[in-house]
Amino acid sequence: GNKMTVFENILASLGSIFTPLTLLYVVLGTLMGVILGSLPGLGASTLILVLLPISYKMNLVQAMALFISLVVGGMSGGYIGSILLGIPGTNSSIPTVWDGYEFTKKGDPARALSVAATCNFFGTVPSIILAIFACRVIAEWAVKLGPWEYAAMCFCAITTIVGLSKKQVSRSLVGVGLAVVLASVGTDPMTGQGRLIFNNDYLYKGLPIVNLMLGLFATKLIIYEYARGEKANTSEMIKVEGYKFPGKDLKDNLGDLIRSWFTGLIIGFLPGLGGPVASVMAYSNEKNLSKDPLFGHGHIGGVIAAETANNAAVGGALIPLIALGIPGDSAGVNFISAMSIQGVNAGPMLMRTNPEIVYMIFTAGMISGIIVFLYESLGMKTLPAILKVPYHFLYPIILAMAFIGACMATGNVYGLLVAIFGCILSLIMDHFGIPTLPFVMAFILTPMLEKNIRRGLNYTVNGWAQFFTRPMSLIFILVGLCVILWPVIGPKIKKVTKKG
Repeated sequence: GNKMTVFENILASLGSIFTPLTLLYVVLGTLMGVILGSLPGLGASTLILVLLPISYKMNLVQAMALFISLVVGGMSGGYIGSILLGIPGTNSSIPTVWDGYEFTKKGDPARALSVAATCNFFGTVPSIILAIFACRVIAEWAVKLGPWEYAAMCFCAITTIVGLSKKQVSRSLVGVGLAVVLASVGTDPMTGQGRLIFNNDYLYKGLPIVNLMLGLFATKLIIYEYARGEKANTSEMIKVEGYKFPGKDLKDNLGDLIRSWFTGLIIGFLPGLGGPVASVMAYSNEKNLSKDPLFGHGHIGGVIAAETANNAAVGGALIPLIALGIPGDSAGVNFISAMSIQGVNAGPMLMRTNPEIVYMIFTAGMISGIIVFLYESLGMKTLPAILKVPYHFLYPIILAMAFIGACMATGNVYGLLVAIFGCILSLIMDHFGIPTLPFVMAFILTPMLEKNIRRGLNYTVNGWAQFFTRPMSLIFILVGLCVILWPVIGPKIKKVTKKG
């Protein structure tokens, strides 16, 4: 029956992953993730997007194994550019530059690279193991919730992201409003009537998220990079010694490692924060705790904090993604899209109906974490070569794949038009300084939010009052409101307390 133990489940999922083709997908996905993660400006989530349409043709196990490997590899690859070039491959590895690049300047990149590779492993694998156990508990709890709590959770997830954009709250709200309108195109979830479709048959199905994101991210990114001109890669090859297990560095900074792991896990769990916030918070935590003036100028503890935290965030973010169906960042959004293409709906019922899929994703993630470590430690001398990949080869390939993918996703030109619309939309949003992440999260969560609000109103006589009389939903709504109003109220409270 369904009550297999965690270990039985993991053993069963190992069986499905250890087939030649699936294992090949994991290895290739991991390596491609590392390579794209290390190239500034690209990142693995771009690759996930471009591969989404192709995954229609893959079976479930292979598709999930491929995408989780891309996530794990991409998060890990970011430090390579940070340490060797001083240019972070991903936003999550920005703090790694501050200390890591100093080691390359001093001619000892191997020390920083060894530490980063090892901390990536300690960040990823244990956090995924913890996620396996936590997902079960949270999904069991979430199954008991009603539409009121779900609506409140979606509201809270969207407002958290808006509130985090600090100075741009009003602009983020514009993005959210825009997303709500665009997400409403198509059919009414309750009655099945058309909305905002202007007698156009194509619009009946709504705007496919995959195509919109291909335009928003992949195509826009390449247009921008092309406009800026090719980034100059360092011409002289950096000499890198082989990997040495950084036993002493880890022992001396054990507290740093453990604190940063927990920081990453918790930040990963909160929607909209993810790796970039995790690494910065863990880094500034450790910098404040360490009174060493070297910190920020070549202290190995800085590399440990940033790289442990951003990888622990991977496991942290998988928990709400799988257990609640709420993504934490853009990679999570793409991952949920990949699941829905395969007909899998992330959320509390997934643990009950298809536990084998959940364990398969986690097991593939752990295997990917091990492959990353093997590659980054055994192949450490090859890391500088990755950064030599010329962009003028990569961009046309990605662009062509994006457009072919856009057509494949819908099976007609409509998909391409949506991608072009997404691209134009994001250029306009950039012009007015409207951030993309709140827009994307709101676009993904709006259908869930709307369905649950309307169900909640249908199920009771009390109407709206029910959202505020159920303790859990009230808590989520209050948290959401506090986060969004804090930039306005916060400074005023501080003024009053100063006077007092």
